[in-house]
Amino acid sequence: MGTVYITYPTGADIEDDVCATRASVKVSSIPKNIYGLDRNIPESIRRQIRQDCGFGCVVCGCAVVQYEHIDPPFSEATAHEPDKIALLCGSCHDRVTRGIWSKDKILGARRTPKTFKQGFTKDAFDFTVPFELFVGDNSFKDVRCVVRKDNDEWLSIEPPEAPEGPPRLNAKFFAPNGEPALEICQNEWRCPTDLWDLKIFGPQIEVWTARRNPMLRLKAQPPHGLQILSLDMQLGDAGVLVSPTGAVRLTVAGTVIEMKASDVNVADAIFSLP
Repeated sequence: MGTVYITYPTGADIEDDVCATRASVKVSSIPKNIYGLDRNIPESIRRQIRQDCGFGCVVCGCAVVQYEHIDPPFSEATAHEPDKIALLCGSCHDRVTRGIWSKDKILGARRTPKTFKQGFTKDAFDFTVPFELFVGDNSFKDVRCVVRKDNDEWLSIEPPEAPEGPPRLNAKFFAPNGEPALEICQNEWRCPTDLWDLKIFGPQIEVWTARRNPMLRLKAQPPHGLQILSLDMQLGDAGVLVSPTGAVRLTVAGTVIEMKASDVNVADAIFSLP
């Protein structure tokens, strides 16, 4: 497959049409197989595959995955058929690519994914001290608990168990049905298989409980931080809203509490909701 060249306007084109310049950029052409099938799977098909596979590797249940054409392989496929594509983590995918595992093994796992057997998909964060939690425009260091509701800690940070151990983050982000849509326990996070969608791209995690908007957006900042980019959570008469602009609002029985942008250091609990 050859190399293609494209041209596009530089910033000068935008600022001054008279003095416009153009730049040539060398890019690799998008790989296609002999039937002209693009390797890029359309988003609607990828979502169906994620749903069918329980949002995780069909073999081990890991949430960080790749898409594997099983039968036929991509080189022989004429279309992206969801039931012939599986989610595999990098480790399991590599075993198939190297020929250590057979396609038959993956086909069997695709029929009965590990995620559905255990009821969730999972992975783990990489944290070390010092650790900082960002909630919208707010940051928290050495804070034992950020949100506590009826003695149930929704968002807490425990110190390391050993001198060189990691800080331990625990969190519950509830779906409209009252069950956690994402739960973090001692830095390991898991999501149930009955979500509408779970997307992971780069260091970001998006949890969708319905088609409209993501309920939760997280961004890992290893090894010293985690960001809650946005959140729309309601459980009973209590709710937490983190807008994409960084504003944070808590509601309790109709009372609204606005969290102003701040840096909080050393505290036992920031919000205790009745």
